Amino acid sequence: MIADSSSLPGNVRVSSNPFVQTKVNHLRDRKVNSAGVRITTAEISRILAVEATKDANPTEKVGLIVVLRSGLAMCDAFLSQFSPDADVVVYHIGMFRERASLQPVEYYNKLPNTNPDIKRVYIVDPLVATGGTSEAVIEILRDWGVEHITFVCILASKTGLERAAAVWPEGTDFVVGAIDEGIDEKGFIVPGIGDIGDRLFGTGDSK
Repeated sequence: MIADSSSLPGNVRVSSNPFVQTKVNHLRDRKVNSAGVRITTAEISRILAVEATKDANPTEKVGLIVVLRSGLAMCDAFLSQFSPDADVVVYHIGMFRERASLQPVEYYNKLPNTNPDIKRVYIVDPLVATGGTSEAVIEILRDWGVEHITFVCILASKTGLERAAAVWPEGTDFVVGAIDEGIDEKGFIVPGIGDIGDRLFGTGDSK
């Protein structure tokens, strides 16, 4: 885990909450079952939501963009931190990383064809590994017409975060739970927390 955030891009904020760091370390334990991974992901998400929305305009309509599939585990916890009177709409974008090329592939997009006057959005996705998926989602939303994006993730690689943060630095900021140094040849964060989608839903090889 990277302790010094001084070398990170200026649009990146790493949580200083010690509870977040403790919970991320808990996720590193591959023996934690799917229920435990879901509970811990939700706990971290609630804290990051508070940090990400502290400057939000309570009268502004905002969008919550859930990156499928693992972003689903952050959605309800993130929404719970908004005021009951807040005008929040939820959209889903499905992306997967092609195993050989490690390039993102879009398979699902429920954004309306025309942006219904949503200028600020929050993206939730537990991991930023290579940064390719994050880059693609940011570009989709920028082209859709939003003016500001806050990308919220639990863990990122330093290289992937630098790549994603450089896509649209004037219009995007990142709120991150923790950062690891790099990725392996398969595109997984090292040391990381494994395949978070498989671990959340009990599918595949989560090791």
